[in-house]
Amino acid sequence: MTEQPPNPAPQNTQPPAVIDSTPAEETQNKKNEEATLSLREMMENAGQIAELMTEEENLVTEFFKATTKILKPFSKTIELNTSALPKKYEGKISKAHFYLTGQLVLVHNDGEVEILNLAEKENYDLLLEVTSEIMSKLKGIISLYRAKTESRVKFLLFITKELQKIAAIFSDGTI
Repeated sequence: MTEQPPNPAPQNTQPPAVIDSTPAEETQNKKNEEATLSLREMMENAGQIAELMTEEENLVTEFFKATTKILKPFSKTIELNTSALPKKYEGKISKAHFYLTGQLVLVHNDGEVEILNLAEKENYDLLLEVTSEIMSKLKGIISLYRAKTESRVKFLLFITKELQKIAAIFSDGTI
């Protein structure tokens, strides 16, 4: 066996050129289309946000109209549990009251009073945080009012029936 010398290495060791099948113009067009689609999507989202914000504002207005109508006959404010407030108020508030006007009055532990209008946009998140507590308290107020009304009706029903019996005695001419 005879040994053969190794083949000499080629002088040019550059890799072969890769031909891009997508011309630069097509790549730029694709990027432009993607940017246009993104812009359209942003415009659509912005339009939906505007619609939702208008709807939210209307719903908040209606929320306060309804709570005012419910609370007005009772001339009440609702004392809320401070635990229903967001975490940032934890341990800082001694009392919280919801007023007919849609205001939340917070009494801080140091006696400072903070009044927040829950109908203002910057307080919508706070409104959502305390809505469950407001609903619970409204339910209690209405249930208590119903129970008191039922009690009065039962009492008046009994008294009225007895008075009618007495009136019948007087009207039939026996007295």
